[in-house]
Formats: sequence, structure tokens, C-alpha cells
Amino acid sequence: MQATSQPSNAVKRLAIPMIVAAALAVAASGAVAQGSGKTWELTEHQKGIPGPAKLKMTEADYSGTVNSDPKWIADRLAILNLMTAYSYLIDEGRWDQWYELFAKDVVVESTVPCFGSITAKNKEAFMATIGLRYGAKTTAMRRHTMGNIHVAEQTPTTAQVRSYMLISAVPAADALKTVTTGTYNATMEKRNGKWIITRWYIEVDAQVAQSPMPANLPADLISFTPDTRAECTKK
Repeated sequence: MQATSQPSNAVKRLAIPMIVAAALAVAASGAVAQGSGKTWELTEHQKGIPGPAKLKMTEADYSGTVNSDPKWIADRLAILNLMTAYSYLIDEGRWDQWYELFAKDVVVESTVPCFGSITAKNKEAFMATIGLRYGAKTTAMRRHTMGNIHVAEQTPTTAQVRSYMLISAVPAADALKTVTTGTYNATMEKRNGKWIITRWYIEVDAQVAQSPMPANLPADLISFTPDTRAECTKK
């Protein structure tokens, strides 16, 4: 009779926690998307919200499908970690590390009520815009809080991620100010074994303090469409 190889007790003890961890990761991170690339059509509710026209947002994955492939789970965790690193790095002023989250060919877009729509078409244009907005030193503590993080689509090399956004500021120890709310919409790609952001769209719900636009960049790298609605021109 041919002997059958059996796993040792040590292997069993190692495998069980790994299986449990994998199951928890799948449950925590949601369902698998099939890479459909579908984009939500605006609902009547969204069309009635004041502000610039909203840009492309990926359709949510509400399939409830479970994927137990360890490689897929590892990618999902890396995607979530990349998404949330955005807030910690910007709030602590770790600019060099923060910029590393974005690809050189990243497209960064934002729509801001009573300001307009901005599109920066590579990292150079993006960094120039950020430098004008956050260049001044401040002692205020600002938090870019994310919530309801949802991976709307995941393939072996691409991902679409959405998150609610709450920006708050503490200008003094006894004061707390809500700056605005909105959503973050990220497109990610896995390049050379590493996930990186290739599109970042910030949908802002309410008017925020305006910042100047870079004056020395060509129009094909940065564009601005002002929000010229009547309620925005009232003094």
C-alpha cells in the first residue's frame, strides 16, 4: 500500500490562522469586481445638487461575490493601504512620500462649487497646483478623513476605489472647523509589482477657500473651467 503524505501538526497550526486571516480580509474588504469598467450615470438627485458638472465615477460593486484567492486578497490589502496612506502623509506634511503615491502620468481632477473644475495631466502640473495651495506654513492641524472606502473594481493590474471625504481643521486647541465634505475617486494600476495612483478625482460638496492656478504651465497640462452659476457671482 502506498503511503499517503500527511501535513505535520506544525503545518496545520500555521495553515489555520492563515485561512482565517484570508477569510477575514475578504469579508472586511468587500466583494470582487469583475473589471467591467462601467461608469455610473448621474441620478436625478445628483443632477439637482448645485455645483460644477460631476466627472466620471465608477459603478459600485454590489455583487456580494467572494474571492478567496490569496493573491487577490494581497492585492486588495495593498490597494486599501495605498488609498488610506494619502490622508496620513498629507496631514503630517510628508510631501516627498505623499507624491510617491502618484504615477508620473497621473491625472488629478477636482470639481468645487462656486470655483470650478480643475484638471492637471501629469505629476509636474499636479505638484505645481499643490505647491500653491499648501505652500504657506501653518500651525493648524488639518485632517483628511476617509470613510466608506469601497473598491468598486479590481483586476490583476487595475483598481477603482471610492471613499467619502471629510476635511477638518483645528486652527487652535479649543476650535474645530469642518472645511468640506465630498468623495475621493481613485484609479490605480499595478506597475512593476507595485500599486500606484493614475487618476485622482476629488468631488467637493461645498465651496472652499480658493487658491491660485499655476501660471507657467501649458494649457495641455492644466485646465480650469470656472463655475459661473448666478449664485456664485452674487456678492
